[in-house]
Amino acid sequence: MKILQIVNPIIPFPPLTIGGIERIVQYIIEELLKEGHEITLMAHNDSKVPPGVKFIPIGSYNDRKNTAKKVWKHLLFNKYDVIHNHGRLIYFLPVIWNNTSKVHTFHMAEIRSKSFLNFFKLKPRRLILAPCARWIQKENADLPGNWQFVNHGIPIQKYTLGTDLINEQSPLVIICRIGAGKGVLDAIEIAKKSNKKLIIAGIGGDNPHELHWFENIFLKQCDGIRIKYIGPVNDEQKQVLLSNAVALLMLSIDLEAFNLTMLEANACGCPVLSYNRYFPPDFIKSGINGFIGNTQADLIALAKNLSTIDREKCRLEFELNYTSKIMTNNYLKLYNQ
Repeated sequence: MKILQIVNPIIPFPPLTIGGIERIVQYIIEELLKEGHEITLMAHNDSKVPPGVKFIPIGSYNDRKNTAKKVWKHLLFNKYDVIHNHGRLIYFLPVIWNNTSKVHTFHMAEIRSKSFLNFFKLKPRRLILAPCARWIQKENADLPGNWQFVNHGIPIQKYTLGTDLINEQSPLVIICRIGAGKGVLDAIEIAKKSNKKLIIAGIGGDNPHELHWFENIFLKQCDGIRIKYIGPVNDEQKQVLLSNAVALLMLSIDLEAFNLTMLEANACGCPVLSYNRYFPPDFIKSGINGFIGNTQADLIALAKNLSTIDREKCRLEFELNYTSKIMTNNYLKLYNQ
């Protein structure tokens, strides 16, 4: 099939550290190429695409107000079997009523808006809305549209089962954009009350209020020994970090659609310890690949049970449900509807 993938031009493709959406599109493209499909990518001007992929630049973060016009112009003069949009719904306008197979992936949790409802007043044809998690579909069950969620996935070979011995000295880990809404302070409290070391990885925000919180609240909690901040990590560093961790903490306070770090952790055999909200309740099978708790006290108590998890079975749970091949096969089913 001739397939177009569209990504908002926020950062270049492929991403190096941050960029969850771009990573997912990268994984989809890699799997589609293996199947022999003809792929075109519309993305940030500075993107670098794999061999065999046609690339169409559509702007940058600073020039994004002109992006829609560039997408529309291309769609008016080019035909595809499938258009898979990871950006704005309005990109579909030139093809809204034609018979092209159209899939829109929602990578965020906040969907309800006036613009969404206005778009569906146009009665689009052959459009499937594919949120990246089941909980988002359930939350929006009253909205118009053909909804069929597809869970994210990562390449099966990207991370390997850790072989290091996990013991009482093994740390908890949290990997995220360092901010008040990600539950970092909760992670620190859980680690202290569980008598465990904590390693914190990620980058801080660059807005003034984020910088103030980072410098005046967060960093003062880090002693470099029991509570250690190591900055952003790449894939190789994540492999080592998660392989040596007793668990990954997933404690987001802000709405979070899906978090790839959970998959990366399980791929290394590392279980996830999470609050009972957003995506983790659909992802975690208690005692198999992690534990779920409603409160901080729950998670402190559950941390004592982390040694009961079989890390090989944790890895197997990932292999059976959350690889990029499984994700792409699920999208192919939507493409063919």
